[in-house]
Amino acid sequence: MEKNLLLLYPALLLILTFFGAKRAGKHEISGEFLSLKQAKLIQASACLGILLHHLTQSVTNYAFLPQMPITILNFCGFLFTAIFFFFSGYGLLTSLQNKPGYLSTFLQRRLVAVLVPFWIINALGVVLLAAGYGISYTWKDALSDIFGLTLVNSNGWFIIEIVVLYIVFFVLFSLFRNRDLALVLLCIFTVFLIVFASLRGHDVNGVKSSWFKGEWWYNSTIAFPFGLLFARFRERLIAFFNRRYPLKLLIVASLFVVLFILSVITVSRYGYYHTMTIHAKRDETITLISQSAAATFFVLLVVLLNMKITLGNRALSYIGGIAMELFLVHGYFVNQVFGEVRMNAMLRFACVIASSIACAAVLSPLIRLLVKKITGVLTKKRIVRDTLEGRRAEEKREKTRKMIRTGAGIAVLGVCVFALISTFVWFFRIRYEYGEEMETIRTAEVGDRVCFGYFDTDLIKPGRERLSWIVAKKDGDRVCLLCEQGISGSAYHKKHKEVTWEDADIRSLINSGEFAEIFSNYEMEVVCKKDGDVLTLLTPEEAAQMLPTDTEREVSITDVAMVRGTNANTFSKDGHWDMKGYRSSWWWLKGEEKSVYAPYVTSDGEIILEKKEVNRPNGAIRPVVWVDLSKAR
Repeated sequence: MEKNLLLLYPALLLILTFFGAKRAGKHEISGEFLSLKQAKLIQASACLGILLHHLTQSVTNYAFLPQMPITILNFCGFLFTAIFFFFSGYGLLTSLQNKPGYLSTFLQRRLVAVLVPFWIINALGVVLLAAGYGISYTWKDALSDIFGLTLVNSNGWFIIEIVVLYIVFFVLFSLFRNRDLALVLLCIFTVFLIVFASLRGHDVNGVKSSWFKGEWWYNSTIAFPFGLLFARFRERLIAFFNRRYPLKLLIVASLFVVLFILSVITVSRYGYYHTMTIHAKRDETITLISQSAAATFFVLLVVLLNMKITLGNRALSYIGGIAMELFLVHGYFVNQVFGEVRMNAMLRFACVIASSIACAAVLSPLIRLLVKKITGVLTKKRIVRDTLEGRRAEEKREKTRKMIRTGAGIAVLGVCVFALISTFVWFFRIRYEYGEEMETIRTAEVGDRVCFGYFDTDLIKPGRERLSWIVAKKDGDRVCLLCEQGISGSAYHKKHKEVTWEDADIRSLINSGEFAEIFSNYEMEVVCKKDGDVLTLLTPEEAAQMLPTDTEREVSITDVAMVRGTNANTFSKDGHWDMKGYRSSWWWLKGEEKSVYAPYVTSDGEIILEKKEVNRPNGAIRPVVWVDLSKAR
């Protein structure tokens, strides 16, 4: 019964949105169509939708504990966010077209309007975490969280992205007099941003949100260039959709429903979290395309409704006035304030919504006053008294534009030169490191540590780090290297069924995808494939022979492997806290028989042949590679 009662909240949102709304006559367009006032009202409704989305994620554990039918809101957050991106793009180009001198104070006004509330609410978040949760902050960490270098507030990702888009908009439209060219370049940049964020992958669990990492950075961003283009071709689009409006509204609504259902299916079946599977990029691309399409048609549906329906009531107008603060502050109430409080879902929704709106209502007047004061200081305008002074001002602006174009040309040339130099440096560094590796491996004894290849092991350092291996066996020029740590985690096989090593998913995993990029072209020349595999695992017999004691078989896992979910054991054999300075793990061995169980090494170093089912998740992966020194050059 309670699960169905939760529908009361989205029902109330619909009532709030359309209460007092007015419908335009047949063949007429609403006089307030996409006006600033309507934009704020629509964004107010979208903001409350985002709040309900995050609350639904909280009570359903991201749809793993369904509270049907409200569970569907788990999959709607990107649609509401797309509304904000659309009106950001639409508002920028519309203001540029209709407001003379719009760019002269653009950065001062727009950046202050979004960064001041972002910084203030971040500061309150730091105080909450320090005072309420006892988190120890250094001044460096506190300032990093407050100014958004690290995202203590995961909802702050939108501010960072929109600031980037504002700055690029300003640069392009200041640099190029041809606005259509600037518009095309801005759309291209936005698509590049989507692709870049997608390729960056997903945030690992347990760390603060990273810049341009995670599906929220790109699954609704396509609405920004859509807003720009709608503003550019507004009159043509209005004329097109106004002809046979009911039919076109029905088509758009139907297409949205189909695309939304498709996006739910792709998120559930493919999703963003397959970062360590062989089809990770394929799955992310499918999900991105389906959600981008659904977001575009959702925004178009909202726009078409606004062509005929004018929203308007005091409550929604008030929410529109505090939407920025509400968007930024509600996450603290969802997660930190009420996250661990035991209460039923109905009460949780009520408490979080009421507290978030109340807090935003208190903060908003103070933030608006501060924004107004700062903007006033930054945008003091000089009065142009006569035409001559106006011409001089235009000449000065033209000189500035020329300087910007020249600077941009120099910057592009500098980037090209830097890229060329970096390529040569990278080439010689790889060649030099390869020579060092070969010499070290050649002179190493069994049990020594050597470096060979690169892999992401450190959470703090960007990129990949040198990978450390143990020389496990030497047979003439052939050397067996065993990875010193567990560098990832996985099930031996996804399905609970009897499998051989040849058919196991873990074999495919470590010979493709991210693992395939461990070695450079030089290193691949000396790698010996074993039964067709570049990387393999130790068999139980090899583990017993190469690592004869339990202590030698104990393994730590890297920071990255740990936060990606690899099993981590924090207790020792005697039930005491592990004092080794790392978290140990059990790790997979190579099965030699077809079985529903796979051999593994326990966190205390004991070899077990049949106990772990092949589909047991998050066992550590400790790859093995054979190197033939006779092939070294």
